[in-house]
Amino acid sequence: MWTSGFFNSVNGDRLYNADQMSRIFEGLITDGVYASVGNKLAVQPNSGMTIQIATGRGWFGRHWVNNDSEYTLTVAESDVVLKRWVAVCIKVDDTDAVRDAVPYLKYGDFATTPVKPTMIRTETVKEYCLAYIYVGAGVSEIKASDIEDTRGNETLCGWVTGLIEQLNSATLFEQFTAIFNDWFNGLVDMLNEDVEAMLVNALPTSVTVTLNAGDWVAENGLYKQNVTVTNMNATKSVMVSPNAETSTAYSASEIRCTAQSANTLEFTAVTAPTGAIKVDVIHMGV
Repeated sequence: MWTSGFFNSVNGDRLYNADQMSRIFEGLITDGVYASVGNKLAVQPNSGMTIQIATGRGWFGRHWVNNDSEYTLTVAESDVVLKRWVAVCIKVDDTDAVRDAVPYLKYGDFATTPVKPTMIRTETVKEYCLAYIYVGAGVSEIKASDIEDTRGNETLCGWVTGLIEQLNSATLFEQFTAIFNDWFNGLVDMLNEDVEAMLVNALPTSVTVTLNAGDWVAENGLYKQNVTVTNMNATKSVMVSPNAETSTAYSASEIRCTAQSANTLEFTAVTAPTGAIKVDVIHMGV
């Protein structure tokens, strides 16, 4: 149907609804989180099993959302044996009974090898994933390392930086502050040593590693691969994130960093990737 607008109303003959008002932004603003407003709706650990969505603004399904203070959500308790993924979503519901866009937690099933919840995208209901949370067996606390930031994934959410332009990046290191605090606290007990040398060795280091397709080893229904990371050890704070070049393949294979040791990181995949996967790593500590 051909429609047009806006025109002055004469005796009520030109009336427009919220959907028509929102449609003027189609082609100008893409769905996603504004990268320049507040703390960009970052998902962060709070205390125990609670998480927070930071301040920020977004545009989802022709509707705006705005958060001017931390928004707290409580993740349901873990299972003693099984694990699962939880999606932190913005749910846009255009049905007459709801007509709202709100944050909520979408739970995957408990399983030995859990699967991430998928997002609904229909004419009336659309879900956008800000982050995935990995809930391990028997855990009572959500940590920064359990949160996988998906705001940069354009399929799940996306970034809006202004008219027309959308940030094409699958990852940002939004959990850097939490890891820095862990790093700093680890230094407190060692101040009786050579502080200058210790600080130099403990400074944050970033590196991009490659998981080669032929190096995956099948083990208990999963696929594992070790990569070399110089100066890595079992106690350092580590944050890994898919490199923008291969983020889609990283997510499709459900890759996670599952262990760390001397000069080594271990990665586990649910399905073996058919190509090389690049992973960005930040590590710090002594």
